[in-house]
Amino acid sequence: MKTEPQKEELATTTSASANGAVSAHSSLAAPSSSATSKPASHWSVFRNRDYALLFWGQLISAAGTQMQIVAVAWQVYLLSHSAIALGLIGLVQAIPRLIFSLIGGVFADVLDRRKMLLVIEVTLAAMSAILAACTIFHIINLWIIYSVVFVAACVSSFEFPTRQAIIPTLVPREQMASAISLSMVMMQLTFVIGSSLGGFVIAWVGVTNTYWIDVISYFVVIGSLLIMVVPKVSADKRAQAGMGAFVDGMRFLKKHPIILAVLSLDFFATFFGSPKALLPVYASDILHVGPQGLGILLAATSIGAVTLTPFTGRISKIGRQGLGVILAIIGWGICIVAFGFTSGPLWLAVIFLAGAGAADMVSMILRGLIIQLTTPDEFRGRISSVNAMFVIGGPMLGQFESGLVAGLFTPAFSVISGGVACILATLAVVALVPKLLRVRVESIDV
Repeated sequence: MKTEPQKEELATTTSASANGAVSAHSSLAAPSSSATSKPASHWSVFRNRDYALLFWGQLISAAGTQMQIVAVAWQVYLLSHSAIALGLIGLVQAIPRLIFSLIGGVFADVLDRRKMLLVIEVTLAAMSAILAACTIFHIINLWIIYSVVFVAACVSSFEFPTRQAIIPTLVPREQMASAISLSMVMMQLTFVIGSSLGGFVIAWVGVTNTYWIDVISYFVVIGSLLIMVVPKVSADKRAQAGMGAFVDGMRFLKKHPIILAVLSLDFFATFFGSPKALLPVYASDILHVGPQGLGILLAATSIGAVTLTPFTGRISKIGRQGLGVILAIIGWGICIVAFGFTSGPLWLAVIFLAGAGAADMVSMILRGLIIQLTTPDEFRGRISSVNAMFVIGGPMLGQFESGLVAGLFTPAFSVISGGVACILATLAVVALVPKLLRVRVESIDV
């Protein structure tokens, strides 16, 4: 049992410094072996065996999943030729994410996280196998696709908070910033590899075999999880199943309005400013580049993000993380507006989307540092689940919003108006929470 002073050390404190800056000190500031010790390099985090296993396993599996996403979008458009039908994919995914993500966070803080991920990955592999089988037997239709996507989204609601809660337990605190940054890079790499290859694989071997490739990729991460050793949350810190754990998590979030403001910024950016649902329309009817071009368009934002990989260390050292997030999201909105005005050629559209991806990468890294470094381990599952609601629910609901607006007006109007709304929403959040401009979070031991 911890004494009262120790409990106070576990709370995140936000205080104004003499020059008016705000510093958010992490709740898990355990003393390091040396006050001046630093990791050998940004990449030394891969010396942690279990983190490396999770990283590479997720990289391959998530790349396969991105290929599946391309296949689903292309198949839906071939079956319907409707922007609204494409937008419904996002809605079908968003509903269970919003409903079950908080529950998934509680489970991640109560149950064995490694075993949870194993069950989740096996189930997701089965969903892709169902899509492949239905396509083979020519019984595939929109209702089957939406049903499988819905079930997969329900299961994935438990995957994101569990994986996010595991990462900080696999590395020393002084390497946390590197682990978070590289995990962001990993996800962007999966978008680049999976999305770009997905379009070509569909053209080469068809939608069915693209689904089977995704199934195979899941076995890689399953193998990684089987040989990993994931530290368990100690019994005295572990959340108890039930509403009590949920309420405790909400109380923690209420005491940290900066975290809520940062999550809101990302939600509005992706809800209004994500053109993902309309990319099949752009590829087919505006840019006339087919499924190969669709894969490139889907990968473009991640290509922009990955180009910042050599600079992730510097990005993670930005002092005023709150201001960095704000500027990055405004940059995202500007690039999306520019893309909306583009009617060709393909390379110009890719440049604008890549610029948006680069801005999003900066936002993700800084947002991840603010959230992970101000959240105690026993709360990470629940706070990660709230993060999932905003980070994943936003773009999925945004797909429905953009598809609906495109159906009522035009795809170009939907993209342009969404980018403008993203910028205006960002300025509104800043006006409501001006302290966000001065947020600083310690990324090393204090």
